Amino acid sequence: MPNPVLAIDVGACTLSAAVRDTSGRVTPLAIGGTTTPPARLVVQAGQPRPARDGDPVTLAQLGPLVDRLDVPSLVIDGVSWSIESLTGLLLRPVLETAIAQLGTTPKIVLVVPSTWTPELRRRFQRIVHAALTRTVTLIPSDKALAYALPALPVGAGIVAVDCGATDLSAIAVVGGERGPRIIGRAQSDSGGDIFDRFLLANALTDAGFPDQALDARWGFAGVPRVRAAREALADSDAVTVHLPRPVGRITLSEQDVDATGAQYFAHRFSELLTRLDENATEPISHRLMLSGGLAYDPAVPAAAWVHGLVKVMAHPQHVLCRGALTFAAAAIDSTDDPGPRPITDTDADDEPAPGGISKRTLALFGGVGASVVVIAVAGGLALSAAMTGAPDFREQELPNVAASVLPANQSIPGMSLRSWTDGADATNATTRSLSAADARSLACGGTRPAAGAEADGMRWQSSRIFVSDDTTADAGAGAKATSWDNFDPSATTNVIVTAAIVGRDDRESVWQDISASNQRCPSTKDDLVRTIVVIPQTGPDPGPPSYAQEIPVASTSRTPTTPPTSTTRAPQGGVTMSTQRQAWRGLTPASVSGTGTDMHVTCVLDIDGVVLKRSCATAEDSGTADHLAQQAAVAFNPAPEITR
Repeated sequence: MPNPVLAIDVGACTLSAAVRDTSGRVTPLAIGGTTTPPARLVVQAGQPRPARDGDPVTLAQLGPLVDRLDVPSLVIDGVSWSIESLTGLLLRPVLETAIAQLGTTPKIVLVVPSTWTPELRRRFQRIVHAALTRTVTLIPSDKALAYALPALPVGAGIVAVDCGATDLSAIAVVGGERGPRIIGRAQSDSGGDIFDRFLLANALTDAGFPDQALDARWGFAGVPRVRAAREALADSDAVTVHLPRPVGRITLSEQDVDATGAQYFAHRFSELLTRLDENATEPISHRLMLSGGLAYDPAVPAAAWVHGLVKVMAHPQHVLCRGALTFAAAAIDSTDDPGPRPITDTDADDEPAPGGISKRTLALFGGVGASVVVIAVAGGLALSAAMTGAPDFREQELPNVAASVLPANQSIPGMSLRSWTDGADATNATTRSLSAADARSLACGGTRPAAGAEADGMRWQSSRIFVSDDTTADAGAGAKATSWDNFDPSATTNVIVTAAIVGRDDRESVWQDISASNQRCPSTKDDLVRTIVVIPQTGPDPGPPSYAQEIPVASTSRTPTTPPTSTTRAPQGGVTMSTQRQAWRGLTPASVSGTGTDMHVTCVLDIDGVVLKRSCATAEDSGTADHLAQQAAVAFNPAPEITR
């Protein structure tokens, strides 16, 4: 039984922590209601305390403590505070939360920058030991990042980039015989903090204050506000930023951030990866995986795409903590291993025969005995797959498997399968198929690209559209559409079904990621389906959404949770739930729907082996949408792992 461990990663802007309990389960740690609390202290009424997300930026801020380790003490309102005391104020709530969750005091590991000198590491270790009165173990960030990556076959490579506030750190990793090997490292000192300074300078210049744009003192006052505004752009197109006099209010738009980000990060990634290639001892991969808080910003992965296939790791802000826990539990440190040992006893005759047994082994049995061994091993593998779940499908099988599990024509009563003349699968005019790189999220309204654990685990998607037989050619744009791209789901009564295939080891993480995404659906003016209401697997049904409201362009708030009194609740059809089903409801507001009225959407998502089967129905009332979504869920064909 493993001992419980707490991992802490103190960044320049936020800190993150994760715990591994006695069962080996790893979970992010929520401190004060958030898993990414600020990593700085503020001064209120002369007393330092940990900052909170809701704090006004006008509070005196001490800045990142990781930048003050060489200062023995700070004087605050005439009182001297040691760096150990200040560090304790920041980290003690983390340890107390971990003890409360685990029921015991855990071992503590701390992630530190791999670029730190041994002297700085030892000083930080002494400071934290004094602050928490407990021994701590330091783990370099490059090793934590390497051990957070998916297991790589021997010789297979990947590049991982940690995108933080102060820098971009990249490592080239290759699968080794004992674990991940790091074959190259590179770093750029231009991270999110510098990016926010660029945004501030551009905004000040555009607002007519070029002198302030060049004044370094404005960085301290403006960067935290610009950073908060940039993060709020996930919910709106533009945000108002309140700056001190003489500037006052300025506007930060999503278009400005994307334009600046594309230019800024494209240059930084090109420089970083060129340096990594020069430093690597072996050829590096062109597959990139991103972590760190800045990986959430769309401009970052977009800038990296020109260098190869890019994926953002699940819960990117907690990647280093997860990797530190894995590294701490490993028997050996494989990151500095040499390359694979050469094979000195090559035997061409020792190729594996069917069933994975080598010819040399079969020769020991001879004749009929050899055949029996092969049959027994093959049967054992099949039995093992049946007992432990479906194996991963081979790449060439994915399109056929996904299409075969989708409902066939006439399988949903009253609904007809649509075929398209453009934009569909080349081999099937009724089906659209998307590879893992292009997969759409199965959560929320389904219009956004898959991200996080969902993107990491997704291998293939195939979808079909069924439209109500009662829908005439003149009923709306959706009925007349000739391609996927111009189909308007809000203009018809319809069902869109999707079969998605995930990796066997990823099914649970994908399932949980979709569930978490549904709890925080954006519901902005850019989302066709809004006001998502999740149906719990147990307990009372919350009913359908009962309002739809246009989101103001410059607002940072989500759709209000109180329905207007002028809206009447639609009848509810009810959805049968189970532990293998997620379901949610949403609205397409009348202001943007093709029918001129609120259109209700119900989505039902079932999991079957390595196949996720989702049906989303659109109708004028929630009861009909519920009924159609469940009919479509029943119409899916048997799981392909049973019939393949």
